[in-house]
Amino acid sequence: MLIEAEIMQKQEEMVRQLAQKITDFIEPIITYLIVGSKKAAEEACRQVGPDVWETKRKLWDKLCSIECVELQEAARDMIVAPSDTEVRQVLIQEILKLLERNPDLAKEISSSMEEESVKRLVTEDGLAKIIKQDLQQGPQQTLIDRIRVFEELNKLLEAFVARNVNSQVPERFEVSGIEKPDQGLGTVGKKSASTLRIEQIADIRQIARTDFARAEVAKTNLVKTNFAKADVELQNESQKTQFFLSLISRLEGPNKDEIMEKALDFASRIQYGDLRAQALSMVIPYLNGPKKAKLIEKALDSASHIQDEDERGLVLSSFLPHLRGPSKKEFIENVLGSSFYLKYGDAKFQILSSLTPHLYGSRNKTVIEKALELVTVVYSDYQKVQALSFLIPYLNGQEKEEVIEHALELAFNLKDKDMRPEALSYVLPYLDEPRRKEILENALILASLIKSECQKAEALSSLATYLDELERH
Repeated sequence: MLIEAEIMQKQEEMVRQLAQKITDFIEPIITYLIVGSKKAAEEACRQVGPDVWETKRKLWDKLCSIECVELQEAARDMIVAPSDTEVRQVLIQEILKLLERNPDLAKEISSSMEEESVKRLVTEDGLAKIIKQDLQQGPQQTLIDRIRVFEELNKLLEAFVARNVNSQVPERFEVSGIEKPDQGLGTVGKKSASTLRIEQIADIRQIARTDFARAEVAKTNLVKTNFAKADVELQNESQKTQFFLSLISRLEGPNKDEIMEKALDFASRIQYGDLRAQALSMVIPYLNGPKKAKLIEKALDSASHIQDEDERGLVLSSFLPHLRGPSKKEFIENVLGSSFYLKYGDAKFQILSSLTPHLYGSRNKTVIEKALELVTVVYSDYQKVQALSFLIPYLNGQEKEEVIEHALELAFNLKDKDMRPEALSYVLPYLDEPRRKEILENALILASLIKSECQKAEALSSLATYLDELERH
């Protein structure tokens, strides 16, 4: 049984990887595939070449040979929001479900993806992405300029420190004691980093003509090497930023608030989501003065446009120092109010999940009302159920019953049926005994209908806490 389970797990992992590979393969031309007109095909041929278009179109036709409305909808969403990682993940999941329901189709597509002509296109697509980042999107997309982001921020802070530090803090904090990072990444011999990188990519293209596997390894090593160098430089510069901010926090005078406002403004405008998150998370704990609330709102708005959930979480965690003291309730109320107008629904959910643990001991009706209002504009119904479950402990009487019923209704009607049991598990703790037994039984039935063994196990795991209770009755 154990060996069979391991084999099944490996097969499921292979299908997941295939779904990811298919998405990567068709994503660059998905607009033309969905439009499907003769004009769209002509434009696609002009953009990527007739052979590439024909190969990718055939793959898409195979996927669409089986009626699947959800897959078509997910693909259309990619046209509307091509940079939204959540939308992209939905497309991957729909392809995965289609492959799991149709093993013969999965086997056929997997075999076709291993053909040399297709493997060549996969390799060239990967190289095209590197070249696009380095050349087509301009110098701001290079690794060197990622480092310059923190260099520019440090210049701003260093200039302020140089004017104020000597008269206000001990000598051991002088700027001269800071070791600046090695600037060698910008040039290699007499060639610039960009020139060298173009030559390296050209070499990989040459290898790819005869050996796809070796070209893929070389491409991976190229990316790893450049990012490893950049990581060292970024760590050096970010450490300097942290030093300067710590130093400025010990200074006095009216200009201190001004420089922190400038630092926050700089951090809020950083193009790269990961660097923006890092810079904001370093600046926010040091904000003070009369403009503090407004500055935090600005930081929150900037953070909400960061697509990566973990990176946004880094910024939100930096709010924690402000969740103490007499102004805590006011701060939470302001954040919840301003979050209503943020762009991304999952950012709103993340804010709710970060702030609600800090409401314990509070029965502030205004705060709870703002939190409930924010739930209404969370995009994902699954996340709405989670968010409502966070707030149920703060509710009483009729309002509590209404929120519970609304959460159950959302959970039972989730578009992704496989997520329904887990969503119901969030509400179960707040139901009285007879109702909990009824909902649990329904959730177990829904879990039993899940075809993917991995997802079924996850669903049952979310309900495991209540199984003993069911057996006792």
